[in-house]
Amino acid sequence: MKLPVDDTTLASWTTLLGLTDKQTAATLEDIEKTLRQGYEYRPDELRDATFDQLISDMDKDEAALMFLISGLRQAGYPNAAYDIEVRGIFATLSSLQHTG
Repeated sequence: MKLPVDDTTLASWTTLLGLTDKQTAATLEDIEKTLRQGYEYRPDELRDATFDQLISDMDKDEAALMFLISGLRQAGYPNAAYDIEVRGIFATLSSLQHTG
């Protein structure tokens, strides 16, 4: 699986979080596992799309957030990862309330 960012960006994120090569690989594996679980439960409207097609449409901000959350866990900061994940959920809910 390839995230919708270039290698330089990915390397920057890795450096920012201080991840080893092994931690980076585990982070990417965790992201792919999460996305594949979501793919299994995709809406009927997306049943004809392949996993790769859907991932290619992923927003770069979504990829960054997923890398940050998973990378923080890999780096040994599960509480920080949890806090960011919760804030992301609340931001999404708030956005939906304002548009709905």
